[in-house]
Amino acid sequence: MARQPFQKPALSLAVQLNLLQQRGMQIPDLGIAEHYLRFIGYYRLAGYWFPFQYRNGSLNHNNFMPGTSFSEALDRYIFDRRLRVLVMDAVERIEVSARSTISNTMSEANGPHWQLNRTNFRPGFNHQNFLRIMRQETGVATGHHHKQPVFVQHYLQKYDNPPDPPSWMVFECLSFGAVSKMFPNLPRQHQKSIASMYGLPRQRLASWLHAISHVRNLCAHHSRVWNRTFGVTPSVDRQQQHHISNPQKFYNQAVAIQTLLRRISGDTHWADHLAALLADYPGVPVSEMGFPLNWRREAIWL
Repeated sequence: MARQPFQKPALSLAVQLNLLQQRGMQIPDLGIAEHYLRFIGYYRLAGYWFPFQYRNGSLNHNNFMPGTSFSEALDRYIFDRRLRVLVMDAVERIEVSARSTISNTMSEANGPHWQLNRTNFRPGFNHQNFLRIMRQETGVATGHHHKQPVFVQHYLQKYDNPPDPPSWMVFECLSFGAVSKMFPNLPRQHQKSIASMYGLPRQRLASWLHAISHVRNLCAHHSRVWNRTFGVTPSVDRQQQHHISNPQKFYNQAVAIQTLLRRISGDTHWADHLAALLADYPGVPVSEMGFPLNWRREAIWL
């Protein structure tokens, strides 16, 4: 397809509202709708009213189906925002746990500064690039001193060798993405040891940490999650295949999160909070999130 210059003009809020009405959206209170368009934005909200449009290539392509209201699309947005908050609450515990189990296991086996030694990683791992990222994130690298947390400053003031802080300090600074990418590059025996703490095979834990890191980044950047088709997905346990019909939907992410949470915190109520959120928004089609009809009866959620 030949490319062309971008010529769409920026539209005022009044024009945006008029356009929505022309396309068939019901907006009983223009003032409320204008408020949300101003502080959330037309483009972001469009992702939530997209399913209410025909989108079939016809002359009515951009028009809304009969009965579509602004408040219904807004409800989807609010639901998704609350879902992201719930996911972030869970991911915090998973991220902290992963940092701790990896750092502790490797430090006990290879010393406090094991991460500085190339031989503590599998062949093919770009150790030099990892050290570059590590020194930037800890604030040790030139030009990144403003990032130094107090505990790194204390280490650098008190010790001169090694010039980098120990593993447990480093893992407080690394991004979850860096941690998740590091895990499958550890020696297999250490991967197995760490994964056994979660009752998982090492390959599955590697897959889950990578996928959860991805969904965490989506949530942190306020991206739409609820009906997303995920490109990075947790591998599916054979025992769970009967109720995970579409691994690319949110339900598969939720199963991985719930499984890890139950191992990390036996008294977790995340499943209850998730069920309560879905109950608050009965108009949200959970089938588009990959949830089976009687999902709450599955053993992982009991």
